This record gives sequence, C-alpha cells and structure tokens, in this order.
Amino acid sequence: MRLFSICMIFGLVGVVIAVHPAFANVWIPDDEYSGFYDINGTYTVIGAVKNTQDVSIVPTITINIKDGSSVYSQNYTLSTVNSQKDIPFKIQIPEIKGKDATLDRPQVSYITTSHVNPDVDVIYDKTLKKHGDGHETGMILNNSTSPAYGIKIFAAIYGKDGKFLDVGKSIETISKIDPGQKVAFSMYPDPQHATSVSYYSCFVVSDNPTIQVTMTKDGKPYNFTYLTTGSVTDVQFNYDTRSITATVRYPFPDTGYVNFMFPEESESEKFSVLSDGKPAQFIQSKDPDGYWHVALTLGPKSVQHIAISGFGDPATAQASQKEDYRNYILIAIPIGAAAVIVMILKKRKD
Repeated sequence: MRLFSICMIFGLVGVVIAVHPAFANVWIPDDEYSGFYDINGTYTVIGAVKNTQDVSIVPTITINIKDGSSVYSQNYTLSTVNSQKDIPFKIQIPEIKGKDATLDRPQVSYITTSHVNPDVDVIYDKTLKKHGDGHETGMILNNSTSPAYGIKIFAAIYGKDGKFLDVGKSIETISKIDPGQKVAFSMYPDPQHATSVSYYSCFVVSDNPTIQVTMTKDGKPYNFTYLTTGSVTDVQFNYDTRSITATVRYPFPDTGYVNFMFPEESESEKFSVLSDGKPAQFIQSKDPDGYWHVALTLGPKSVQHIAISGFGDPATAQASQKEDYRNYILIAIPIGAAAVIVMILKKRKD
C-alpha cells in the first residue's frame, strides 16, 4: 500500500533572541492534542506545535494533568520549528498513576531563532511503505553539500477518518549523514493503534549545534551541553554550594540567550540561578529525552558570572538509603522475632 507522507526539515544554526508567550500564531490545535495509556499502561501525551510566524522558533510546552486529587505540571522543550511548519511530540509520563486522568489545555512559549535548515528529505518512491502491522519504513537523502548530524524522523500518525492517533519516532540512531548519502529509517505506532493507521506526516529533525562540556563532579566525569549566542568559559563545579559556575559573555548590542542542558539525576530536581551573586530569572524545562533545560537571557554587552545550583549530594542520597535500610531492619527484626515465637508456640501445641 502506498504511504502518503508530508515531510519537513528542522535544524538550528543561529541566534536565539527572545522569549515569548505563544498566541494565535504558535499553538497546539485541540484536535491534535490528547493523552492515552499506551500498551504498557504508561500515560502518554501526544500533540503537534504549529508555527505560523515568519520566523523559526524553539517551543516550550507546559503539560497540565489532573490525576485524582493531585495536579501534574511540567515544562518540555522541543526541537526547532521552521516558519509555517509543525512539529509533533510524544511524551510519556509514568508519574500519572490513576486511570481517569484529565489532560488540560497546554501552554506554549517560545524563543525565536534564525538558522539554515539541513537539506535532508524523505525519498518518495517504492521504498516508502506502510506495512500490515502499521509500521512505516523508508529512506532519507542528504541533498546538501555538507554533513548533517543527529538526525531523527518524527511523524504524526492519523487514522482512516483523519483522527490524530499517535506520534512515531525513528528507531535508528543516525549520528551523521554525508552529502548524497541515503539512510533507511523505520518507526512504529503504539500496538493498540496498529490496525487503525492510515497515513504518516513525517518531520526530519537534526540536532541543535550545542557545545558539550566535560567536568569533574563528585569524583566522576560529568557531561552536559549548552546552546548560546555568546560564549561560556571558566566552567567549574563548586562543592561548597553544589553549583556549576561559569562566566558568560555577550558582546553584542541586542539581547542574547544561553540554554544549559543537564542529564536528569532525579525527577524532582529544582534549579536556581545566581547572576553576579543575585537571583536571576530563568526558565526550567525538560525535553522529551529527559534532559533538564535551564535557560536565561543575556543583556546587551554583558559579562555575567553564573552559578546554577540544585545538584544533589551523593553523600546525602547514600545516607538516606542507609536510613531507609536501617528502618527496614528495625521493622524486619520484630516481625521476624514474632514469626519465630509463633512457630515455637505452634510446635508446643503440636
């Protein structure tokens, strides 16, 4: 069966200049935003951000869910969305335990960016195919004269009636695609939707041009990345304050931006930022791959000494684990003793 696909290209090579709340020109349509429990019982939120502005953006969505008497709210940063284009997303939220959770309307904020997209396309020929179990296979081609890196293919998945069913992501790791090179990809819907799939709307996404930093933290190598329109130097980990410190320079007359991306160490990490010793405004969010984002603006012709705190202390975590084990022993010993007494009394009666 011939697969109908609409494919779009995303990348980021440019300047982030501002943070905006989203209005009618950047939104998530009601009929392309929903939540469901996947085949493994994990609550999953799917949707698509539409950008009808004349500039590209990097959106952050706020997902709000009512789960019984509790409310879940979390920010997630997505990849770049070109002008007049969309980007789908699929986020699993295992924290939702109830079976009657209610998904509220999302909020969308964004930063604008100028960039050159990688010229990578899905090939429309007999290799593009939807299979009987609902999964998709195809090929992508790098039409440009330079390599593209960190390629991922996403797709909004629709049913026969045009209903938004799911979001797929290529299962292959495509670290690099050279000019003129073709690479195969495949993606699968959630099995519960397999027989209902009609067509895919594809999006090719490339990695942002982030800079990786390797430092020593708690006696081990620690890696994180950042994206900035300025420069970041003198990165260190301060053990006294449990913070990452750095000098951020922005020599230009407009407003700049820096976005630090840290691997998740716990689901409840809360960061704070000092700029030259004073509390600074920032946005904390998480991307669908589980990385925390800490983003803040840079003033014109500025030099800021940044301190980002909120990193847990392994010694405290180990002490907590030991205390939990101690409490377990204190409970287990009397339970075990009680069991022995019961066995002795039973033998005496016998």
